[in-house]
Amino acid sequence: MSEKCDCGDAVDQIYQYLDAELDEGTAASIRSHLDDCPGCFDSFDFERRLKVVIRAHLSDELPEGLEAKVKDMIRHETA
Repeated sequence: MSEKCDCGDAVDQIYQYLDAELDEGTAASIRSHLDDCPGCFDSFDFERRLKVVIRAHLSDELPEGLEAKVKDMIRHETA
């Protein structure tokens, strides 16, 4: 994604962005969008903080399916 992203792009790829799974161009585009869009930044910041809390309070082994359930719940809450 070499062009500027919109809110849908940013939200759709927020997990990949947080996990540094995007190519440099896409990550830069999302970062630029987050810098300019308070609503998307708030969603990003919530997800980032949630990830930190989960890491701090759970063992390295998550129960099977937990991550998918949490992501699904978050997507439904932010939709």
